[in-house]
Amino acid sequence: MLKDIIKKEILDHLLSSKFVFMFIICSVLILLSVHIGTVEYLENRKIHEDDEAGIMWALTPPNTYGMIGEGAVRLYRPPQTLGIIVKGVEDAAGRASYPHLPEVGLSESMYESNPLTAVFGAFDLMFIVKMALSLFAILLIYDTICGEREKGTLKLALSNSVPRDRLLLGKFIGGYISLCIPILLPLLLSLIYLSLHPGIGMTGEEWRRLAVIFFMFLVYLSVFFCLGLLVSSLTARSSTSLIVLLFLWCVWGMVVPKASVIIAGMLRPIPSQNEIYTQKALSSNEVSQELAPRQQALMEQFNVKMIPMGGGSYRIEGDYQGYQVALSELNVERARLVAEKSAKIDSDYQLKKAAQASLAKNLSRISPASALTFSATAMARTGVDDYNRFLKAMLDYKPVLSNWLRTSPDIRNEKGGYKEIDPVTLAGMPRATVAHDSLSLTVVRVLPDLIAMFVMIAILTVGAYFAFIRCDVR
Repeated sequence: MLKDIIKKEILDHLLSSKFVFMFIICSVLILLSVHIGTVEYLENRKIHEDDEAGIMWALTPPNTYGMIGEGAVRLYRPPQTLGIIVKGVEDAAGRASYPHLPEVGLSESMYESNPLTAVFGAFDLMFIVKMALSLFAILLIYDTICGEREKGTLKLALSNSVPRDRLLLGKFIGGYISLCIPILLPLLLSLIYLSLHPGIGMTGEEWRRLAVIFFMFLVYLSVFFCLGLLVSSLTARSSTSLIVLLFLWCVWGMVVPKASVIIAGMLRPIPSQNEIYTQKALSSNEVSQELAPRQQALMEQFNVKMIPMGGGSYRIEGDYQGYQVALSELNVERARLVAEKSAKIDSDYQLKKAAQASLAKNLSRISPASALTFSATAMARTGVDDYNRFLKAMLDYKPVLSNWLRTSPDIRNEKGGYKEIDPVTLAGMPRATVAHDSLSLTVVRVLPDLIAMFVMIAILTVGAYFAFIRCDVR
């Protein structure tokens, strides 16, 4: 009996014009998004290779080590292969970080070169799944119960001693299979396209991560499918069911994620970049004021006097050379104290920023769209956590590089300037490294979001069951 119900449900969907329309649109959108993502990835990889070549040129003779302090050393964030499927913050976040700048951050984002990208957003497969395919799931299921109730076929089916729970289960299985058919075929073609493209070359781990992402897509669509089943069981008319579902699709999928960010910003405010810059400037002045008596004591120790000669010029008396040697040591300490205070300000800012982001994530997790975004971007290594991990690597690298430039005796000449770059000395320069989570650790990180979606599915399914058991089919 269950098999016959499933078969009937599938045939009803396959023979409908609605299914044909969905199949065509799904195929076009999925294949087009993968192709566009591939083209953008190859372009970004070419840009990244050119950037790396520029660094190598800047660090070769006859250039001097002064190039390092002028921005020749920087860390470029490589494009992620799975950004083809899940763009995440790939375009929004900057590509490069310059450790010589006072403020460590990321610049040169794709939005800077093409502002229209920021206006319209990324066109990737995750966007297609979150917006178009979830809407198709609603359009496929919205009248599965109330539509048959309007036509009188539901009353006729139940008059044949068909258990309600079995009928609902058959409609669920048959409807979900009908939903997967127009989605899985273009997804399979996308996998073939990625595997045969000569410029991609995905690793085994990336294929496994992609499989997990596709599984997340199906779980996400299941949430809206179960929502449609619940609303269809609760409403008496298919038009009412469609209106309610479209409203919930809008609020649950689009409004809640954005509102959670706004609420978190109000509850956990963080200082602006201008405020951070002002704090660092004030801390630098404090260090200078603290060390001013010691500098004055050095002038007295070496009997250094600056006698004005008029016109803004001075005549220096005393052991000025000895004073300069001692002052350079004091300046090293000044730079160390300023760097420590700046690092403390950056650390406090990052803690506040992380607290705000954590609150926003927890609030938005009541939306399946947010749960999918967090889990899929983490799996594709294109999420906010990966961005923060890259930024932290630069924050850790900046004082290390500064200390090497300040203390290395092999890069300065007798006059205090920089020597020509020597490959042997350059080999000892510290390098920045960015650690990435393994697949197993990433799966552990995304489990809360997956569990949240499964909980939504369970609640909606149980609600649909009780609603259908108690509904009046007359």
